[in-house]
Amino acid sequence: MTEVPRGSRVLLATGDDALRSRAGALLADAFGGDGVVTVDTVDDAVAAEGVDCLIVSIDLFDGALARLAQATAPPVVVLLPPESGYATDEVFEAGVADVVPVDGSNRFARLGERVASVVTWQQRRPAAVSRITEELKERAMDEAPVGITIADFSLPDRPLVYVNRAFCETTGYSVSEALGRNCRYLQGPDTDPESVAELRRAVDAGESTSVELLNYRRDGTEFWNRVDIAPIENAAGEVTHYVGFQTDITARVRAEEAAERYAAEADRERGRLQRLLDNIEGVLEDVTGVLVRAESRSALEQGVCERVAAAPSYACAWVGDCDLSPDTVVPKVWAGDDADVVDGLVIDRDDAADPVARAVSTRTPEEATDADGGFHAGVTLPFEGLVAVPLLHRDTLYGVLVVYTDETVEDHELVVLGTLGRAIGAAIDAFESRRTLLTESVVELRVVVDDPDVPLVRLAAATDCSLTSEGVVVRDDGTILLFVSATPPTADLAAVADTGIDDVRRVGDDVDAGLFEVALPPQSLLALVAEAGGRLTDLSVDSQERSLTLTVTVADRSTGRALLDDLEGVSSSVRVARIRERDAPPATHRGFVARVEDDLTEKQRTALQLAHVGGFFEWPHGISGDELADAMGVSRSTFHQHLRAAEKKLVSRFHRGDPSSI
Repeated sequence: MTEVPRGSRVLLATGDDALRSRAGALLADAFGGDGVVTVDTVDDAVAAEGVDCLIVSIDLFDGALARLAQATAPPVVVLLPPESGYATDEVFEAGVADVVPVDGSNRFARLGERVASVVTWQQRRPAAVSRITEELKERAMDEAPVGITIADFSLPDRPLVYVNRAFCETTGYSVSEALGRNCRYLQGPDTDPESVAELRRAVDAGESTSVELLNYRRDGTEFWNRVDIAPIENAAGEVTHYVGFQTDITARVRAEEAAERYAAEADRERGRLQRLLDNIEGVLEDVTGVLVRAESRSALEQGVCERVAAAPSYACAWVGDCDLSPDTVVPKVWAGDDADVVDGLVIDRDDAADPVARAVSTRTPEEATDADGGFHAGVTLPFEGLVAVPLLHRDTLYGVLVVYTDETVEDHELVVLGTLGRAIGAAIDAFESRRTLLTESVVELRVVVDDPDVPLVRLAAATDCSLTSEGVVVRDDGTILLFVSATPPTADLAAVADTGIDDVRRVGDDVDAGLFEVALPPQSLLALVAEAGGRLTDLSVDSQERSLTLTVTVADRSTGRALLDDLEGVSSSVRVARIRERDAPPATHRGFVARVEDDLTEKQRTALQLAHVGGFFEWPHGISGDELADAMGVSRSTFHQHLRAAEKKLVSRFHRGDPSSI
């Protein structure tokens, strides 16, 4: 609170009772109840005597405020309600000492202090002014927080004749180093010539000006300096000196530059994102159209490649079929510039350095950048970027979409392409499901097991022979009866005991026939084929290569994938040698065979299979009934009962006329 001179009295003039009450209370806090006089007319305010200040409401004057301020000896403080229509500057121009807005802010709450300050200054001004000595002025200049300089224009080159402490701290020059020189020594190679020219123009014209300069400190470091200069004239009106004020604005300029860089970067980023959005939206729209209109899986995959490769950001695209091959990924369809370079490309699925192999393994989109195009081992491609997108639907991997580009792939672009991959996977799944329901096609797999520990491979290796399947019977308990011919036929397979084989016996007494019955347990590879609903159409064992080759037909690719997974669970050396889809035949044959097998008992199936592979239906018989009975471990009459029952059921099913068996 400003100390009020003892005995001070003020007069409050307002016609508003509410304002009189509020303002009177605030003034009483500063001057005491006896120090405040209130009136409600202009005439009373003008006629008042013995008061040190008039506090009047603007609504009393009606344009006569200037006359009042000039006609009264005590200073005038005006109360300015917001609805008065007067601006603060307009009221000050009338010559009043202060203007206090009437509102709910701290400005009106401090009315008593502001009036006390006016009264105190009015009474003590002469004494206060007399204490402003030349020494005090110089000390003020020396201690000012901004640099202050004075240049003498009566001397050659207009040298500095005064610098304060802040100037020395800002520039790094001492007083002795700064004086006697023109202040251009603060300039350097990157100082803006136009700003320097503006300073020179103002000096030559004897005017004030303000510029911002890149200056240099004594140690050579840069700083931004706001220079304000003003001329000082003598009594004759001649410019004798120039005073300058230097303010270090480096922090502000750096902040502005950073803001400009950020804004420019933000503009570039917005433009880049917009271009990316336009590109991605175009790809999504085009590919979605393909997914809707395609009439087959092959047409869908080809259309996707063409639409993706046609996008401005992409150069080439291909789709690889990896759902049935555990070892490699091979392009099946492709499109785009230089697309033929991927013809013959084979990607090892175990190559962790290959982004395509990683995408198949992790089932997430992968991207890579290589200026030399070395994405795949031993291959150089004319592209700098790659994105590999798995084609997924739920837990099923139908393939991989590989896109080559010459631009950087953004993270959000990778997310969009991943979503696109799932949409393509769902469309492929729909085609596969529809094909399974509406066609009788099958998938034929040729599977090679390069594993010397497989029981059949051990059996062939122990007897140094090769084996070829002649037929197979699946027993009700899950065991398998496999009939094989051995080469050479003299190989004695029955003499070999193997933990993975339940039993081996020669069929018939003809050693030259080389026909054997091999009983396999439920955990064997062939049992897995049966459990998957597959049909073994060929089997061979090579004792030299220590490998087993199976040719299996399954209902669809989904069943084939499940079978391969099961086989890999038994042996780690399973690979697919061939995949072939057959759209025509075995559907009716499969239906017929399945129904016949449902009719036959296990003994009847075994008797029929033994008679067939042993040559019993040929003439002369390749094997006798007694020999077949011995192979089954039953009497001759029992064998013939089983055989006759099987033949009757087979012929009956053939002639029944069941449409599903035709």
